[in-house]
Amino acid sequence: MTKLTLLPGAPNEIVMQREFNAPRHLVIQAMTTPALIKRWLGGVRATVVIAEIDYRVGGRYRNVFRLPDGHEFAFTGVYREVSDERVVHSERFDDNPNESVVTTTLTEAHGKTTLHMVIAFETAEVRDMVLGTGMADGAGESYDKLDELLAQ
Repeated sequence: MTKLTLLPGAPNEIVMQREFNAPRHLVIQAMTTPALIKRWLGGVRATVVIAEIDYRVGGRYRNVFRLPDGHEFAFTGVYREVSDERVVHSERFDDNPNESVVTTTLTEAHGKTTLHMVIAFETAEVRDMVLGTGMADGAGESYDKLDELLAQ
């Protein structure tokens, strides 16, 4: 199993890559089906209690997470581009005015899918703040759970 890798990017970006031992259509299905999202997103740190997705250009999504202490937070956004190979969407944490743009590329070869994600923030300072939350560790844990789900 390939773990999540952080790659170099622009000063305002987080760039991540992860390989899954599954074809692209199954990865997309797991990333866009609310019942499946609830099974992997959040890793071991949080549970997704609400997953709403209108997976089309102009469609919105909303994921509400619950921490072990009961605190809840949400990510929302709008899909700007949707295809089998590439998805671009905005992302906003709760009502925070800072919005990022997430570009996900999914490449399939020999039955495996490589996810390459670039999260572009408004500034390097916002990027640093997000990295300081442990976001990369949480994403890695979520993708480990996604890999387990895909193996089923």
